[in-house]
Amino acid sequence: MVVTLDQARALDALALHGTFAKAAAALHKQHTAVLYALRTLEAQTGLALLDRAGYRTKLTPAGELVLAQCRKMLDAERDLATLCDVMRTGWEPRLGIVFDGIVQTERVLRVVGELARERIPTRLTVTAEFLGGVEEAFVRGEADVMVSVLPPQTVSLRAQAMAPLRALLVAHRSHPLVAKGATVTDDALRAQVLLVVRGSDPRLRLSTAALAVPTVVSLNDFHAKKTSLLDGLGYGWMPEHLIEKELRKGTLARVRWKGGGTHTYHPHVYTRGTHAPGRAAQRVIDALVSP
Repeated sequence: MVVTLDQARALDALALHGTFAKAAAALHKQHTAVLYALRTLEAQTGLALLDRAGYRTKLTPAGELVLAQCRKMLDAERDLATLCDVMRTGWEPRLGIVFDGIVQTERVLRVVGELARERIPTRLTVTAEFLGGVEEAFVRGEADVMVSVLPPQTVSLRAQAMAPLRALLVAHRSHPLVAKGATVTDDALRAQVLLVVRGSDPRLRLSTAALAVPTVVSLNDFHAKKTSLLDGLGYGWMPEHLIEKELRKGTLARVRWKGGGTHTYHPHVYTRGTHAPGRAAQRVIDALVSP
């Protein structure tokens, strides 16, 4: 059975306007065209959809049920028309953004907030992941734009560089690695707890990776990592912009290690190379790669 949009419109118009003449006028059709559409709909369904016994034609209970399904068809038609209108303007129907929690969250959220205030027709979703979890979310199709500090394993991506980010090897000021203010050895680091964030990856090329520290605590995110550092649980790498306040106050201090206490992240914005970014994606990219 094939129910056409014309039949669905005719049934909807009759239910709304009450008479064939008014339904025809609303649809800008001849009276006979509406009658024909409804007769053929009844024939195709094998149901009496209209009660013609009274002064005004009414829908039967079966007609009401069929009308509900016809209106779903008409809603789908409107949604499709809206979608096509949006795409013709260059805006994407939806845009998913996944970013690494290492980067400055404010930059991502600022541009998303600007787009939302402009009431663009694109539905925006934003997700924060960490390190390897960023690309995993991107590959699962949860996002169209990826901001990552790890070089991706996915091929055929468009990449644009963001400003570098510096990370520091730090610990609480009372921690044995910083309390004496002396330069520490590899053995001194191995003797302490190293704090990392889940998803840590060799592609980060952290200088501590070669130490094979025996005790490593993996935490969910950098907030949990900073809390653990402040509690004196261990030492670890932290993006400098996330601990500026603690460094100024002296609550956290840099670990003076002969192997080096700084690391530079090189975040990039990635999109799939199969098609050019839409207007929303391009706005996000431009905002993130600008100085």
